[in-house]
Amino acid sequence: MEIKRIAAIGIVGIALAGCSSSTSSSSSTTGLLPSTTVASPATSTTVDPNVESMLLAITDLPTGWSVDNTPQTASVSCYTNPLARVPSTAYAHVSFAQGGGTPILAEELGFYSSGPSAFTKITGTLNGCKTFTETNKGETVNGVMGPMSSPNYGDQSAAYDATLTIQGTSVNQGFVMVRKGNFITLVALGDIGSLDATKLQQFVNQAVTKVAG
Repeated sequence: MEIKRIAAIGIVGIALAGCSSSTSSSSSTTGLLPSTTVASPATSTTVDPNVESMLLAITDLPTGWSVDNTPQTASVSCYTNPLARVPSTAYAHVSFAQGGGTPILAEELGFYSSGPSAFTKITGTLNGCKTFTETNKGETVNGVMGPMSSPNYGDQSAAYDATLTIQGTSVNQGFVMVRKGNFITLVALGDIGSLDATKLQQFVNQAVTKVAG
C-alpha cells in the first residue's frame, strides 16, 4: 500500500470522504456519517438552512484539489464525527484530496437550535479526547489529540491537533471548530509530516466567510 493511500485512510475521524447532508444528526452515529435524509414535520413552518450550499466547494480551492469520494468505515470513538454526534436541525460535510492523495481537507457544518450549547458539548467531548483508537477497513488507527493555538474566529472557536498512526505511518491533522450564531463549522487539514498551519487558517477563513449569519 503506497504511503499516500495510507494517509488518506488514516484520517478517518473528521476528514471523511464524499459529500452528504442531513436534516438531523444523532448522538448514536456510527463512524459513517448520516446518509442524506429529508424530514419536515407537517406542523412545522420553519425552513432549515441549506448548510450544504455553505460548505467549501472545489471552486474555492487552489488548483490540484479534488472531491474525495473514497468510502470510509470506522468504529466510533470520541474523535469520530464530532459535529454529527450532537443533534442538529441541518448537517452536511465534504472532503477533498490534493493530487489524489495528501493533504486531505474536510469540513463539517451543522445548524443547531442553540449554537452555544452545542459548541459547549462538542468542545467538552474533544477536550477529554486525549487518546483514541478506531478501525478503518480492518486497519487499526491509534491517535493522540490535544488543543492547539489558533486565531479566534466567529463568535467562538477552538482548535485541536491530532496525530494518527496507521501501519507505522504518522499523519498530523489540525482542525478548527467555529461557532457563528447557531451554525458550527469544523475544518480539518491532515498530511504526512508537519501541519501547514497557515494553509489551515486560510481554509478556515474561507469556510467561515461562506457561513450565513
